[in-house]
Amino acid sequence: MNPSPAAPRSAAEVQARYAELRALHQHTHNVLALRRRRALQGAAAIGVILLVHLFHFANPFAVAWLLYAETFAIVALVVYSMRQQAEIDRAQRLLSFHDRSLRRADATEPQSGRTGLEPGQELRTPGHIYEQGLDLLGPNSLFGQLATTRTGLGERGLVRYLLQPVPHEETLLRQQAVKELLPQSALREKIALLGTSSFQQIAASFFDTWLADASPIVHPAVRPILALTAILNVTLLLAGLTHLLAWSTIFPNLALTLCVQAAIALYLRPRLLSLLNTSARLRPNVHLIADGLALLQSTVFDSPKLKGLQCATLQPTGAVKQLKQLETPLTVIEQRSKEWYFAVSLLLAGGTQAAISIALWKRRHAGAMRVWLDAWSEFEALNALAAYAFEHPVEEGCDAWPELLPATHPPLYEARALGHPLLPNAVTNDIALGPDCRFYLISGSNMAGKSTLLRSIGINAVLAYAGAPVRAASLRLTPLALGTSLALTDSLAEGRSKFLAEVERLAAILSSSASSPLLFLVDEIFSGTNSEDRRAAARAVLEGLLANQAIGALSTHDLALADLATPANTGRNVHMASPNPEDPLAFDYKLKPGVNTASSARAILRLIGIDT
Repeated sequence: MNPSPAAPRSAAEVQARYAELRALHQHTHNVLALRRRRALQGAAAIGVILLVHLFHFANPFAVAWLLYAETFAIVALVVYSMRQQAEIDRAQRLLSFHDRSLRRADATEPQSGRTGLEPGQELRTPGHIYEQGLDLLGPNSLFGQLATTRTGLGERGLVRYLLQPVPHEETLLRQQAVKELLPQSALREKIALLGTSSFQQIAASFFDTWLADASPIVHPAVRPILALTAILNVTLLLAGLTHLLAWSTIFPNLALTLCVQAAIALYLRPRLLSLLNTSARLRPNVHLIADGLALLQSTVFDSPKLKGLQCATLQPTGAVKQLKQLETPLTVIEQRSKEWYFAVSLLLAGGTQAAISIALWKRRHAGAMRVWLDAWSEFEALNALAAYAFEHPVEEGCDAWPELLPATHPPLYEARALGHPLLPNAVTNDIALGPDCRFYLISGSNMAGKSTLLRSIGINAVLAYAGAPVRAASLRLTPLALGTSLALTDSLAEGRSKFLAEVERLAAILSSSASSPLLFLVDEIFSGTNSEDRRAAARAVLEGLLANQAIGALSTHDLALADLATPANTGRNVHMASPNPEDPLAFDYKLKPGVNTASSARAILRLIGIDT
């Protein structure tokens, strides 16, 4: 691969780079369209000349010679125009790709439109300890902003990066791989061009189901018998067509071989039908994955993570070669819905033979294929994070690569100018959680920005552990499990109140903190009960978390909880409120020391027309 240009250093440079690439592909598109149009015009002109020669030349020899030459020229021009059309389609896909990139870069359309919750994807983990609170999946989510993957497998890989914690060493390897992939926009173009169309993909769970289905076992003698009957059928037909044998001799023998073949096919049908049905959609997707893995294998990488993914696709045998072999029977299966297929299948038992081949392939390579698919899934996830890093260049005071401290360091989360990555022009705050300040107790009224601050802390930790840059001027953090109690609601379907959901979530957070260092983020702790019970319950939860060496933040609008933060437990009271006492709703969303003393309740009531 040719060396990629240096990574952009500002948001303006990102937009300029994308605009330049789009203009290049637009020029290519226009040139190709002009060539195709001229080729078709030339073919039409030659066609007119051919008709003139056909009806006005008296010399038969001259007419024949000209007809051959002109027909050849027409065919050549039509074939040339078809090739140009294929290149036009490719250029159009790249134009669409860079149009979407530009809309992300200038923030006119930062979301990809994917949510991770599409039917059939099955990417959400029920009861996950921090996913819903941090808006990682769903509309207007972090996944939606990052999801520039080509396949459903890539989407699953990305979700795993966001939801599944990994050891510190793995996080470092991810960050190194993302940094290497960051400038390689040409590689991302090649990934976008995989497959015959930009819409060609199936959910990762479809591959799981197909691989998990038991492959039917067929007696080894069946395939040679079917091959023999197919050869006999074709041979008998050719003998009749070439008059080597009389049809009166051919028909009885042909009927016999067809009956034997049909009997075998009908006997195997109940065992093979499920495999035939599930394999019908696989061929184009297997072809796409095979081409993608070929691209992965042919690219030269330096980072150990990317080299490891390349090695995974070669074990125990080369993925590309084996997937290409699978394509042949899958192609036969794909044609079963075509009208012309019936006659061919009747003669050759094509569907039955293809199903047997696929079953045999699955028994040999299903385990390896899971490894290959996981490698591709992770490679796409890294590329999606690299695209995000490309579009959010590290600038002073804006985005930064996090400093990932080892697990031997005391639990720490230290950020300067931390903002929310999903909010344009987000207000930023400094955060310092560690040995000197184990937790923040954030007081303040509704709408002051407490929940957004908690989400900013958590979502940037997710980005850091995934290997991506974060929305902060700087961020230093140790390996921390995440636990959030944010945006919990009643569930009528499950018969659970918000209070019960919060109790269950806090119990899960406490349990998780007992096994590893943890960052907890709790919004409006125990807001569903009275002040006295709230204070007692919050104190018990907090003491349990601190005993397990957890760090974090919890918010409340109940000032009675302010005494939970003391020098003895290294807690700190902070608040978010309007800096203007005359206008309690003029929030600046900045974190301030001390307990909130202002009240905005009356101002909010006046805002909706209720005087007090």
